[in-house]
Amino acid sequence: MNKFIGKQAYQQTAQAPVINDPHAAITVCLNTLLQGLQLLSRKTDAPSDIAIKTSSKCLTAIYVLQTSLDFDKGGEIANKLFQLYEYVKYHVIASSKGDNAANIESAVEVITEILNTWKSIK
Repeated sequence: MNKFIGKQAYQQTAQAPVINDPHAAITVCLNTLLQGLQLLSRKTDAPSDIAIKTSSKCLTAIYVLQTSLDFDKGGEIANKLFQLYEYVKYHVIASSKGDNAANIESAVEVITEILNTWKSIK
C-alpha cells in the first residue's frame, strides 16, 4: 500500500465523528443502510465498483444493527427486527450476485419503516 494512501485513510478515520448517544448511532446506521439501498435500487446491468462497495456498506450496517439488538430486554421486538434485517441482507446479497429474485425496493420499504419508527421513539 502506498504510504500516502495509508496516511490519508488513517486521517479520514481519525476525523470520523464519535457518537456517544446509542440512539443517534443506530439512526446513523439506519440512514446509511437506507441510502445504500436506495443507491442499489437504481439497477444497472453489470455490477460496478460502486455497487459492490455500496453492498458492502449495507451489509456492514446490517451487521451493526443486528449485533446491537438486546434479545433479553427486547424480547419479541428484537427477534422480529433481527428477522427483518436478515430479509434485507438476503436481498442485498442477491442483488450483488445479479439475482433476479432480489427485491431491493422491498428492502427500502422495510428499512424506511424501521427508521421512521426509530425516529419517533426519542
